Amino acid sequence: MNDPRLAQERSARATSESRYLTDEVKALVGVTGPVMVALRPLTEERLRRFVHGVMETQFMHTDPDAAASSKFGGLVATPLWPTHAFVRELGDPDPLDALQVDPDWDGIPPSASSNGLPPIPTELGRLLNGGTEAVFRQMPKIGDVVSSQARYSDVAYREGSSGPFLVVKVETTYTNQDGDVLAIITVSIIRR
Repeated sequence: MNDPRLAQERSARATSESRYLTDEVKALVGVTGPVMVALRPLTEERLRRFVHGVMETQFMHTDPDAAASSKFGGLVATPLWPTHAFVRELGDPDPLDALQVDPDWDGIPPSASSNGLPPIPTELGRLLNGGTEAVFRQMPKIGDVVSSQARYSDVAYREGSSGPFLVVKVETTYTNQDGDVLAIITVSIIRR
């Protein structure tokens, strides 16, 4: 049965999809940013400050003697620590100063430029955190220098009750100085 309303809805959806999920946007899937290297290695002092800040008390992060005699062989950071390895230098501008200009800013940069990826060319300017997926391969050890490299892993078109949106997935791989993968973190950014 050919319902004219369904045909009209499909046509409108296809038009909207081609407007936002353009060939230029699709071409960004697979594009990688530069390798970013943390300015400092993980030290006992950096680990101590971090685990105090996140209130982590497990021995492998806090007790050098117990950690040394464990399967870890020494102190290790929490699995998500690599995402915090990239700190700004003293005197660098505070990224939260953006709140002074835009009090509604939610902390997500307008493009993925903070990880070296080119911006998504779209008129959909509103941003929303669509979630995070994490795969942990190994815990960072004292002395590890963390590197990261981001890539666009997917861009999908969707329609919600308030209109069209894109789901942009950015996958970031974190490695140590030996090239061992520490974690793969994928964030979904909703552009509407």
